[in-house]
Amino acid sequence: MTSPRDASLQLLGDPPTTVRPADELGAADVATMLTAPSAPELLELLGITGQDHDELLPLLGAAAADDEILAEITRTANLLRAGAGLDVPEADLASLGEHHRVLQQRLAPGEGLVAILALAVSTSTVRAWHATRGLSTELSWEVLADLGQQMRVHRRSSGRLGLHQLGWMALNWTGRLVHLGRLQFDLHRIATGSDQERWVLGTHIPARGPLTPDAVEDSLTRATEYITAHYADLDTGRPTGAPTVGHEFVCDSWLMNPVLVTELGSGSNIGAFVDRWEISSHSPGADSAAFFVFGERPPYDAAALPRSTRLERVVAERLADGRGWEVGVGRLVR
Repeated sequence: MTSPRDASLQLLGDPPTTVRPADELGAADVATMLTAPSAPELLELLGITGQDHDELLPLLGAAAADDEILAEITRTANLLRAGAGLDVPEADLASLGEHHRVLQQRLAPGEGLVAILALAVSTSTVRAWHATRGLSTELSWEVLADLGQQMRVHRRSSGRLGLHQLGWMALNWTGRLVHLGRLQFDLHRIATGSDQERWVLGTHIPARGPLTPDAVEDSLTRATEYITAHYADLDTGRPTGAPTVGHEFVCDSWLMNPVLVTELGSGSNIGAFVDRWEISSHSPGADSAAFFVFGERPPYDAAALPRSTRLERVVAERLADGRGWEVGVGRLVR
């Protein structure tokens, strides 16, 4: 499920800071990729398995046969392919969401199908960036397989095939996100426009198994090793006194709440994770907690949220009694 055009890529900068395609995909290229014999295998490489795979596969031919849908998949794919690297804009998939949703109803109810297919046919640029920055083929596909993970998250919250984490997937396709063990990390700038502007590693916690201290430690160590080995050029011009790139982590999450340490204990997996961070700020985030703990999107009945685990009880009781929930920003230097 590749196009001959995918081989035409340009590396910009020394060391490279951007990878761009030499030309755009055409609708015929995209139709060929959607209907190729290798299409089922690509969906699996992208983490699309089980019920999502079974429901999506029959829609590929129908999407390729609908001229308007095919044109929109092609346009969106070219936005995603426009550049991967350090200082490249993310494709604004969210702004296209409603138009995509209307088109999608010809194929299946729900949301996100056009974006899913555009993401599927536009992997070449981000994979080339990964290779440029020393990420193995296996780890490159692990990053891109987050598409399937986000589709499973969507099914859990909606009960059907689709995708609503559009901004997150657009970030993945810029190439600045890596998945190393239990955690995910994205390179981004903080303190932009000030004399403290610098690159740091954003830290993300996918819903993949227990968050054990050993697994967390392994991921943080792997992230430092990878970034210091393959992004050392980002230390150039770094503010005086700032940690070396790859050693400074930030985490903006519903998990960055000291209540979790108080209620679950520092000996719990989650409590131990929160305890690692210096939490610098808080803001309201009830909907974020409801989504990541229960898979619920507004509107939802906070009083009816399950309380089968200690974590669920801690969060549900605060959402139901009006105390709400705060998300925080944590910082970790190691």
